[in-house]
Amino acid sequence: MQGSPDDTRAGNAAAVLLPDVERSFRRERVTELTLPVATSLMEGGFVAVVAAKTFQAEPWMLAVISASSMFGNLSSYFWNRVGAARPKIPLIVLLQSAVLLCVIAVALSPEGRSGAWVLMLSAIACRLLIAGIITTRSVAWSLNYQRHLRARIAGRLQVLSSLMTVIATSIGGLLMDAHPENFRWLYIGGAIIGAVGVWSFSRVRVMGEKRHRVLERRGSTEGTQTAGFFSILRRDRHYARYQLHQFTSGVAAMMLEPALVYLVSRQIGASYLVSIGITMIIPFLVTLLTLPWWARYLDRVHVAEYRARQNSLWVIGILITFFGAWQLSLVWLAIGRVVTSIVNGGGSLAWQLGHNDFAPRDQLSAYMGIHVTLTGVRGAMAPFAGMALYLGWDATGPLPAMEGIGAWLFLISAVLAVSAWRGFARLRKELPRKPRGL
Repeated sequence: MQGSPDDTRAGNAAAVLLPDVERSFRRERVTELTLPVATSLMEGGFVAVVAAKTFQAEPWMLAVISASSMFGNLSSYFWNRVGAARPKIPLIVLLQSAVLLCVIAVALSPEGRSGAWVLMLSAIACRLLIAGIITTRSVAWSLNYQRHLRARIAGRLQVLSSLMTVIATSIGGLLMDAHPENFRWLYIGGAIIGAVGVWSFSRVRVMGEKRHRVLERRGSTEGTQTAGFFSILRRDRHYARYQLHQFTSGVAAMMLEPALVYLVSRQIGASYLVSIGITMIIPFLVTLLTLPWWARYLDRVHVAEYRARQNSLWVIGILITFFGAWQLSLVWLAIGRVVTSIVNGGGSLAWQLGHNDFAPRDQLSAYMGIHVTLTGVRGAMAPFAGMALYLGWDATGPLPAMEGIGAWLFLISAVLAVSAWRGFARLRKELPRKPRGL
């Protein structure tokens, strides 16, 4: 036993871990203090600003870059099959190493339009690899950390990651404001520091992995581990409804990201640091401050209740952001970003761990695969739809020309968010308040 819920009332989750798990946790902390220096430079909000201001990328490229993480999520079911019945840590280390190669590719990108293409393709490849890391790591976390500790452990790791993301992107904004070509040295430095994190993660151990691999192998043979995408959703109606409301909420959020980058960096003409501040630094800094509270709350309640509480605040944040977009006000946009980031910080925890409250133990990867794949589906279309609605389009074939709706896009997002909020509220009434204990 790693300890009982009573052992953690003081909030010192790490103190009740087994010695081997505690050592692995320390190694993961080293990874979260180093690898995010590299991966933060490949985040959509950062890369999109670099593309818009350094390479003068076209609006459709900004939408592709904003959607890159979601393209990666579409590969989750593939990574689920690749990782089934295989050692998790060596696979994760291989994927992390490939991520660093994508970072180096950006540092070596040529100037002009071809450089924008290298930037965009590197961002997509990086997110494909990170999807594999997330999918595989979720199994390792489920095995190493009990349910009543898991959110706090993941929260501590994510706080470190957010801290390094804020530091790296802030320094990056200052360096590029001094000279845009400094981005090359920034990416090279990020790759070198990230390599330390890969080395540290290679020494992580997963408890009970051999037994779990037997379960995965047996599940694959019996058709449960690789059960069809739709068969799981048909069988588990509560999980299907949870994913429906997640989908609606995700579309509401994702459709705004490329439009916000375009609004701040092109229409308002903010500097690198201010643009990155609104699109990247504020969300990660607020996450850093609010994650401990959200983690404690998620450890106590079912994820459906957690989501229902969150989404009401998110609606308020989007309405404030709408006012900022309508007034072309950086101040109001920043305030709206702070409010939505309070929710998104906790949302990232639910995104990584929420499937555990529904999944049978031998189908953790399959449930996570469905969740991440659906994230990819909405992310592959929502940023493009949002950018098209924001700017409009010329007549093409049978499609008539449409004038962009501009700031009203943020109001459409708020309506979708209200729908998701009410859906989570109805679902939580049908589920036990206490989550499944894994």
